Amino acid sequence: MGLRAQEWIVVAYFAYLAGAAAFVPRVHRQQRWRALGMASAVSIAVFTIAAFDTAAMWWREWLPLIYIVIGYRLPALLVTSTNETIERGLLTLDRRWRVNTIRERAPRVVIDFLELAYLCCYPMVPLGFAVLYFAGLREEWDRFWIAVLLAVFGCYGVLPWLPTRPPRAIEGAPMPSPGPIRGLNVRVLGVVSNQLNTFPSGHAAASLATALAVGARLPLAGFGLGLLALAIAIGSVVGRYHYAADALAGIALALIAFVMSRLV
Repeated sequence: MGLRAQEWIVVAYFAYLAGAAAFVPRVHRQQRWRALGMASAVSIAVFTIAAFDTAAMWWREWLPLIYIVIGYRLPALLVTSTNETIERGLLTLDRRWRVNTIRERAPRVVIDFLELAYLCCYPMVPLGFAVLYFAGLREEWDRFWIAVLLAVFGCYGVLPWLPTRPPRAIEGAPMPSPGPIRGLNVRVLGVVSNQLNTFPSGHAAASLATALAVGARLPLAGFGLGLLALAIAIGSVVGRYHYAADALAGIALALIAFVMSRLV
Protein backbone atom coordinates (compact mmCIF):
# COMPACT_ATOMS: atom_id res chain seq x y z
CA MET A 1 0.00 0.00 0.00
CA GLY A 2 1.10 3.58 -0.60
CA LEU A 3 1.60 6.39 1.86
CA ARG A 4 -1.44 8.17 3.17
CA ALA A 5 -1.72 11.94 3.08
CA GLN A 6 -0.81 12.34 6.75
CA GLU A 7 2.22 10.10 6.29
CA TRP A 8 3.47 12.30 3.47
CA ILE A 9 3.22 15.18 5.95
CA VAL A 10 5.35 13.20 8.40
CA VAL A 11 7.98 12.42 5.75
CA ALA A 12 8.05 16.05 4.57
CA TYR A 13 8.44 17.34 8.12
CA PHE A 14 11.32 15.04 9.00
CA ALA A 15 12.98 15.74 5.65
CA TYR A 16 12.75 19.43 6.54
CA LEU A 17 14.37 18.76 9.93
CA ALA A 18 17.14 16.79 8.25
CA GLY A 19 17.78 19.80 6.05
CA ALA A 20 17.61 22.17 9.01
CA ALA A 21 20.27 20.08 10.76
CA ALA A 22 22.69 21.11 8.05
CA PHE A 23 21.96 24.83 8.16
CA VAL A 24 21.13 25.85 11.73
CA PRO A 25 24.27 27.65 12.97
CA ARG A 26 26.44 26.75 15.97
CA VAL A 27 25.03 23.24 16.41
CA HIS A 28 27.55 20.65 17.58
CA ARG A 29 28.44 18.10 14.91
CA GLN A 30 27.27 15.21 17.10
CA GLN A 31 23.86 16.84 17.52
CA ARG A 32 23.59 17.41 13.77
CA TRP A 33 24.26 13.77 13.03
CA ARG A 34 21.89 12.63 15.76
CA ALA A 35 19.09 14.81 14.35
CA LEU A 36 19.82 13.60 10.83
CA GLY A 37 19.80 9.97 11.98
CA MET A 38 16.49 10.33 13.83
CA ALA A 39 14.82 12.10 10.90
CA SER A 40 16.04 9.45 8.46
CA ALA A 41 14.96 6.60 10.73
CA VAL A 42 11.41 7.94 11.03
CA SER A 43 11.09 8.44 7.28
CA ILE A 44 12.35 4.92 6.57
CA ALA A 45 9.95 3.51 9.16
CA VAL A 46 6.99 5.28 7.54
CA PHE A 47 7.79 3.85 4.10
CA THR A 48 8.47 0.39 5.51
CA ILE A 49 5.20 0.23 7.44
CA ALA A 50 3.26 1.38 4.38
CA ALA A 51 4.91 -1.28 2.24
CA PHE A 52 4.03 -4.14 4.60
CA ASP A 53 0.64 -2.90 5.76
CA THR A 54 -2.10 -5.50 6.19
CA ALA A 55 -5.63 -5.42 7.53
CA ALA A 56 -4.27 -6.71 10.85
CA MET A 57 -2.04 -3.65 11.29
CA TRP A 58 -4.75 -1.59 12.97
CA TRP A 59 -2.09 0.16 15.03
CA ARG A 60 -0.94 2.05 11.94
CA GLU A 61 -3.87 4.38 12.53
CA TRP A 62 -2.36 5.38 15.89
CA LEU A 63 1.26 5.78 14.81
CA PRO A 64 0.99 9.57 14.29
CA LEU A 65 0.98 9.85 18.09
CA ILE A 66 4.54 8.52 18.08
CA TYR A 67 5.54 10.75 15.18
CA ILE A 68 4.27 13.76 17.12
CA VAL A 69 6.40 12.90 20.16
CA ILE A 70 9.53 12.41 18.07
CA GLY A 71 8.71 15.50 16.04
CA TYR A 72 8.59 17.49 19.27
CA ARG A 73 11.87 16.18 20.69
CA LEU A 74 14.01 16.34 17.57
CA PRO A 75 14.08 20.14 16.90
CA ALA A 76 15.44 20.72 20.41
CA LEU A 77 18.65 18.98 19.30
CA LEU A 78 19.25 21.92 16.98
CA VAL A 79 18.96 24.59 19.68
CA THR A 80 22.15 25.77 21.37
CA SER A 81 20.87 29.01 22.90
CA THR A 82 17.70 31.04 23.12
CA ASN A 83 16.93 34.39 21.51
CA GLU A 84 16.65 36.99 24.27
CA THR A 85 15.45 39.68 21.86
CA ILE A 86 12.40 37.63 20.92
CA GLU A 87 11.81 36.75 24.58
CA ARG A 88 11.78 40.43 25.54
CA GLY A 89 9.34 41.17 22.74
CA LEU A 90 6.97 38.42 23.84
CA LEU A 91 7.15 39.55 27.47
CA THR A 92 6.44 43.13 26.39
CA LEU A 93 3.26 41.99 24.68
CA ASP A 94 2.23 40.07 27.81
CA ARG A 95 2.72 43.18 29.93
CA ARG A 96 0.80 45.28 27.42
CA TRP A 97 -2.06 42.78 27.55
CA ARG A 98 -1.88 42.65 31.38
CA VAL A 99 -1.48 38.89 31.53
CA ASN A 100 0.16 38.93 34.94
CA THR A 101 -2.53 41.22 36.33
CA ILE A 102 -5.20 38.76 35.25
CA ARG A 103 -3.25 35.90 36.81
CA GLU A 104 -2.74 37.68 40.12
CA ARG A 105 -6.36 38.82 40.47
CA ALA A 106 -8.10 35.65 39.36
CA PRO A 107 -9.75 33.58 42.14
CA ARG A 108 -7.83 30.52 43.26
CA VAL A 109 -10.58 28.21 41.96
CA VAL A 110 -10.17 29.70 38.47
CA ILE A 111 -6.40 29.26 38.59
CA ASP A 112 -6.77 25.64 39.67
CA PHE A 113 -9.32 24.98 36.92
CA LEU A 114 -6.99 26.42 34.27
CA GLU A 115 -4.09 24.38 35.62
CA LEU A 116 -6.23 21.25 35.38
CA ALA A 117 -7.26 22.18 31.85
CA TYR A 118 -3.64 22.63 30.85
CA LEU A 119 -2.82 19.20 32.25
CA CYS A 120 -5.42 17.80 29.84
CA CYS A 121 -3.40 18.92 26.83
CA TYR A 122 -1.50 15.61 26.92
CA PRO A 123 -4.46 13.23 26.44
CA MET A 124 -6.31 15.68 24.17
CA VAL A 125 -5.09 14.39 20.82
CA PRO A 126 -5.40 10.63 21.55
CA LEU A 127 -8.81 11.26 23.11
CA GLY A 128 -10.00 13.13 20.03
CA PHE A 129 -8.82 10.43 17.67
CA ALA A 130 -10.33 7.72 19.88
CA VAL A 131 -13.73 9.41 19.57
CA LEU A 132 -13.58 9.19 15.78
CA TYR A 133 -11.95 5.75 15.78
CA PHE A 134 -14.51 4.04 17.97
CA ALA A 135 -17.35 5.86 16.24
CA GLY A 136 -16.24 4.01 13.11
CA LEU A 137 -15.82 7.19 11.07
CA ARG A 138 -13.04 5.78 8.91
CA GLU A 139 -13.31 8.52 6.32
CA GLU A 140 -12.47 11.11 8.98
CA TRP A 141 -9.34 9.47 10.38
CA ASP A 142 -7.02 10.80 7.69
CA ARG A 143 -8.50 14.28 7.86
CA PHE A 144 -8.05 14.28 11.62
CA TRP A 145 -4.34 13.50 11.39
CA ILE A 146 -3.80 15.94 8.55
CA ALA A 147 -5.24 18.76 10.67
CA VAL A 148 -3.36 17.81 13.82
CA LEU A 149 -0.02 17.06 12.16
CA LEU A 150 -0.03 20.27 10.13
CA ALA A 151 -0.82 22.19 13.32
CA VAL A 152 1.79 20.63 15.61
CA PHE A 153 4.59 20.33 13.06
CA GLY A 154 3.99 23.94 12.09
CA CYS A 155 4.78 24.84 15.70
CA TYR A 156 7.66 22.47 16.36
CA GLY A 157 9.43 23.14 13.08
CA VAL A 158 9.99 26.81 13.92
CA LEU A 159 11.87 26.04 17.14
CA PRO A 160 15.42 25.87 15.68
CA TRP A 161 14.98 29.35 14.18
CA LEU A 162 13.03 31.06 16.99
CA PRO A 163 14.27 29.41 20.20
CA THR A 164 12.90 30.93 23.38
CA ARG A 165 12.42 29.99 27.00
CA PRO A 166 8.93 29.70 28.50
CA PRO A 167 7.93 32.78 30.49
CA ARG A 168 7.93 30.88 33.79
CA ALA A 169 11.66 30.25 33.33
CA ILE A 170 12.38 33.96 32.79
CA GLU A 171 10.08 35.68 35.26
CA GLY A 172 11.05 33.36 38.08
CA ALA A 173 8.11 34.43 40.24
CA PRO A 174 6.01 31.49 41.45
CA MET A 175 2.28 31.41 41.07
CA PRO A 176 0.37 32.90 44.01
CA SER A 177 -0.35 30.05 46.46
CA PRO A 178 0.60 27.27 44.02
CA GLY A 179 -1.64 24.25 44.49
CA PRO A 180 -1.12 20.52 43.93
CA ILE A 181 -2.30 20.67 40.31
CA ARG A 182 0.30 23.34 39.56
CA GLY A 183 2.92 21.18 41.21
CA LEU A 184 1.87 18.19 39.14
CA ASN A 185 2.06 20.24 35.93
CA VAL A 186 5.58 21.37 36.76
CA ARG A 187 6.69 17.82 37.55
CA VAL A 188 5.19 16.48 34.32
CA LEU A 189 6.94 19.21 32.34
CA GLY A 190 10.18 18.30 34.04
CA VAL A 191 9.86 14.81 32.55
CA VAL A 192 8.27 15.30 29.11
CA SER A 193 9.24 18.85 28.11
CA ASN A 194 12.40 19.88 26.30
CA GLN A 195 12.34 23.02 28.49
CA LEU A 196 11.97 25.27 25.46
CA ASN A 197 9.07 27.38 24.26
CA THR A 198 7.39 26.76 20.93
CA PHE A 199 6.03 29.70 18.97
CA PRO A 200 3.26 29.15 17.95
CA SER A 201 2.06 27.14 20.95
CA GLY A 202 1.92 23.44 20.11
CA HIS A 203 -0.50 22.88 22.98
CA ALA A 204 -2.98 25.45 21.72
CA ALA A 205 -2.63 24.37 18.09
CA ALA A 206 -2.97 20.63 18.75
CA SER A 207 -5.92 21.04 21.09
CA LEU A 208 -7.95 23.27 18.80
CA ALA A 209 -7.12 21.26 15.69
CA THR A 210 -8.33 18.15 17.53
CA ALA A 211 -11.59 19.80 18.55
CA LEU A 212 -12.28 21.12 15.06
CA ALA A 213 -11.49 17.79 13.38
CA VAL A 214 -13.83 15.92 15.72
CA GLY A 215 -16.53 18.57 15.54
CA ALA A 216 -16.66 18.36 11.76
CA ARG A 217 -18.57 15.08 12.10
CA LEU A 218 -19.54 14.96 15.78
CA PRO A 219 -20.63 18.49 16.69
CA LEU A 220 -21.50 17.78 20.33
CA ALA A 221 -18.19 16.05 21.05
CA GLY A 222 -16.38 18.75 19.11
CA PHE A 223 -18.06 21.47 21.13
CA GLY A 224 -16.95 19.89 24.40
CA LEU A 225 -13.41 19.45 23.14
CA GLY A 226 -13.49 23.01 21.83
CA LEU A 227 -14.28 24.37 25.28
CA LEU A 228 -11.41 22.31 26.68
CA ALA A 229 -9.08 23.57 23.94
CA LEU A 230 -9.97 27.16 24.83
CA ALA A 231 -9.29 26.48 28.51
CA ILE A 232 -5.95 24.86 27.62
CA ALA A 233 -4.90 27.92 25.61
CA ILE A 234 -5.88 30.31 28.40
CA GLY A 235 -4.31 28.09 31.05
CA SER A 236 -1.04 27.93 29.14
CA VAL A 237 -0.79 31.72 29.28
CA VAL A 238 -2.11 32.31 32.80
CA GLY A 239 0.13 29.55 34.14
CA ARG A 240 3.09 31.13 32.28
CA TYR A 241 3.79 27.98 30.30
CA HIS A 242 3.42 30.06 27.13
CA TYR A 243 3.28 33.70 26.12
CA ALA A 244 -0.04 35.13 24.99
CA ALA A 245 1.28 35.57 21.45
CA ASP A 246 2.15 31.84 21.41
CA ALA A 247 -1.42 30.86 22.16
CA LEU A 248 -2.94 33.27 19.64
CA ALA A 249 -0.57 32.09 16.91
CA GLY A 250 -1.32 28.47 17.80
CA ILE A 251 -5.06 29.10 17.48
CA ALA A 252 -4.57 30.74 14.08
CA LEU A 253 -2.40 27.86 12.88
CA ALA A 254 -4.98 25.29 14.02
CA LEU A 255 -7.68 27.05 12.02
CA ILE A 256 -5.50 27.05 8.90
CA ALA A 257 -4.58 23.39 9.37
CA PHE A 258 -8.23 22.40 9.80
CA VAL A 259 -9.28 24.22 6.64
CA MET A 260 -6.48 22.53 4.71
CA SER A 261 -7.54 19.13 6.03
CA ARG A 262 -11.06 19.63 4.66
CA LEU A 263 -9.67 20.36 1.20
CA VAL A 264 -8.05 16.92 0.95
